Amino acid sequence: MTASRIDDSALRAEVRAVGALLGRVIREQEGERIYQLVERVRTLAVARRRRPTAPGERTLQRLIRRLEQEDIEAVARAFTLFLHLVNVVESRHAPQLDPGAGSGSLAALLRRLSRRGTPSDLVARTLSDLRATVVLTAHPTEATRWSVHKILSRVDRALEAGARAGEAELLREITALWQTQLQRERRPTPIGEVQHALHTLETVFQDAIPRVHERLAKAFESAYGARLEPPARPVRVGSWVGGDRDGNPNVTAWVTSEALRLHRQTTLAAYWRAIPTLIDLLTPSEKRVPVSEELRASVERDLEELPRLRERLEGYESHELYRRKLNAVAVRLELSMEETDAAELPGLRGGYPDAGALAADLELIDRSLRGERGARLADGMLQTLRERVASFGFRLASLDVREHQARHRAAAASLLCPVEGPLEGLPVEEQQRFLEHCFLHEPDEPLPPLDSLDDAAREVLSTLLTVRESMARLDPGAVRDLVISDTHDHANVLELLVLARRVGLVRRSSDGGVESAVNIVPLFEKVDSLAAAETSMERLYESPAYRAQLRARGMRQQIMLGYSDSAKDGGYFAACFALQRAQRALADQAARHGVHLEFFHGRGGTISRGGGPTHRAILAQPPETVRGRIKLTEQGEVITSKYGTSEAAVHHLEQLASAVLEATLAHPMQGRTARVSWMGAMDTLAERSRARYRGLVYEEPGFVDLFYAATPIEEIAGLRIGSRPAKRRGGRRIESLRAIPWNFAWNQNRVLLSSWYGAGAALQEMLAEPDGEQRLRAMYRGWLFFRTVIDNLQQVLAKVDMEVGAAYGELARDLPDAVALLQRIRDEHTACRRSVLRVVGSKRLLEGEPALRRSIERRNPYIDSLSQLQLELLRRKRSGGVRGATLEAMDGAIQLTIAGVAAGLRNTG
Repeated sequence: MTASRIDDSALRAEVRAVGALLGRVIREQEGERIYQLVERVRTLAVARRRRPTAPGERTLQRLIRRLEQEDIEAVARAFTLFLHLVNVVESRHAPQLDPGAGSGSLAALLRRLSRRGTPSDLVARTLSDLRATVVLTAHPTEATRWSVHKILSRVDRALEAGARAGEAELLREITALWQTQLQRERRPTPIGEVQHALHTLETVFQDAIPRVHERLAKAFESAYGARLEPPARPVRVGSWVGGDRDGNPNVTAWVTSEALRLHRQTTLAAYWRAIPTLIDLLTPSEKRVPVSEELRASVERDLEELPRLRERLEGYESHELYRRKLNAVAVRLELSMEETDAAELPGLRGGYPDAGALAADLELIDRSLRGERGARLADGMLQTLRERVASFGFRLASLDVREHQARHRAAAASLLCPVEGPLEGLPVEEQQRFLEHCFLHEPDEPLPPLDSLDDAAREVLSTLLTVRESMARLDPGAVRDLVISDTHDHANVLELLVLARRVGLVRRSSDGGVESAVNIVPLFEKVDSLAAAETSMERLYESPAYRAQLRARGMRQQIMLGYSDSAKDGGYFAACFALQRAQRALADQAARHGVHLEFFHGRGGTISRGGGPTHRAILAQPPETVRGRIKLTEQGEVITSKYGTSEAAVHHLEQLASAVLEATLAHPMQGRTARVSWMGAMDTLAERSRARYRGLVYEEPGFVDLFYAATPIEEIAGLRIGSRPAKRRGGRRIESLRAIPWNFAWNQNRVLLSSWYGAGAALQEMLAEPDGEQRLRAMYRGWLFFRTVIDNLQQVLAKVDMEVGAAYGELARDLPDAVALLQRIRDEHTACRRSVLRVVGSKRLLEGEPALRRSIERRNPYIDSLSQLQLELLRRKRSGGVRGATLEAMDGAIQLTIAGVAAGLRNTG
């Protein structure tokens, strides 16, 4: 299968099938009139796309303007559900239609490494230390209720079953979809978000990650003719859900404590539920085959230590030792769950002190089976459970704790200098000296009563104490990383280091050094912060206090890079290049200081927030910046699309692991550097695009009013899709708006301005220079970073519809500057589209990605209809003419269209 020719006939047939079934359900549930109305709107929208004409456009608009509120909601529901069903079908077929799936597989990569002569021992060593970590976040970008996702998961299973399931099951689930409320009535609580994340971790990741590791082992053995020893388990999963308190006052120390408890209990319960099946499977009898002496001795110890085990074993034959041992495993897991809920130390009642003890029991069973001709039995479900325990321990994910640097600073000032005044009053060098003295020389003292501190300090310290207690009581790896959002300078890092020492997460050791239980992770977010990151880290690497922390953590440092705020701050080109330059500089710097650096990429769903194909994005990183480790966030609708099913998750996680291994051992740019002239050209593009972007977004007085008028931002802020507020303090200023609703709003009006504005003018100006086109085309062919930047622009431009955007612009027609500003946006879009095509050398966007192009074309008529419905509702609401509907009902209908457009675009923020 080539990029230009794909066979998506099976996908198209499945889309037609689910569409026909949805039509049947609409007829049954709503009657012939609504069905014919839906069909009429659909036919007009499809015709508009096939042959755009003004009369056709006006016919669709007149039809929608005559609709009553209930009819609008019915049509919006129909198209929203159809797009959800299309998402399910496309996710099922994504591995087959991904043009890079074959070359990006672990089997293909390891064959290439073997053919090029990469030694097996080097590959094995690299794999043993490889870490590809996906971090789930609760950022509010998922506009679909969890109940709807569960139904869609059942639709996926029914489609997978095919003829075995028949139409009846699909019709039952589509009927349930039609009758289910699609929007949330209440905002989710932080604990609700934790439970949703745990559901995905338990039902998808717990199955998918061991399967990826199994593929890796088989691929290595196939390529090198030897087993991979020790087994490599590079794919890891983390979570911010319940630990990310940046801007979310609802995430408290109690929430974090409860999240950690739920992680442990969910994991233990999942293991416990697997034991009865194993008991049924492992029936060998001593009368037929011997067992190992260590297994026999272990069962005797279990009987002595676990009083309730004797009663449990009354119904089992004494000669079935494996069943007896597995019952003991079940009892210890039950006791471990009881210890967790009773807040007791692990193992106190006879439960497992840690995951290693459970792994040891399972390995003991495995050894006995293999030693007595039972290898086939050991290779079944027992091996699956062993892999799960090895991959997840007693937590489904390690929880990161993120807090804003200003909150740390306030806590440090309250704790360390309540009389002298705030730290920010001192020059940064004096802050550094003061904090280093506190860390290195102040004696260990008990914390003052938390009630004596202000609210901010009390909450920060309570959270850090919760982390310490949970690591001691639940799992040393329950929390590893403390992330400092909006890091300005090195003093922000030292503040958290001092706080960590005061609560006991960092301690003096007997040899004069320190012991540290956590990594301290600065998050550089804005363009200026990224530019200053190298200076900030240099001060830290030279700091005696921070060097002690680094030594305690094995000279490993994690640095998080913010995609969202950097793009919102400076535009797409400026953010991309700022991130590229920062990574190069920080990687070289860490190598000079003997520091093993791991980058943590804070990506979102949209291109302006670092979205796009993960495999391509990793290989676009500069050589020598991955070095076997990478960490990245996934959120909202991206979690649903990539990890909605085990099959989809296996595909994406394998691509991730493969990309990290390739970037480490065989980076496409290995030994090649971007020419100095290319770097200079990209620098120029970044500066020009940033000036253009900021000139509109931050410097044009009328832009804020245009943004609020020509997008449904107020209605998005009212969506109950996350526990975190949409805005920071600061009123209607763009600076006060979070990156997610900022992107969400531009996606809804189909302009997607935040993902491309400024790039057109920069490219157009360079294309007009002598040899400019030749230089840009050479950069596109020879520099993987630049190619990825441009290809991502192709993706976003393919989703833009400026005609729909102009219709939203009509909502702002009464503003004095609206006409001029809207024309400015249209001109920039025209320049961007034409320039990208010239650089790529194509006549239309996405010529090299036909599956994605067809996906967009398949969805467009339905998204167009939802956009027109949303526009009509916004007109009615803003004119006060709700036509018999309450304002609450009007907002509910608008939010239904918002969810539909989000489902169609497959990204929101």
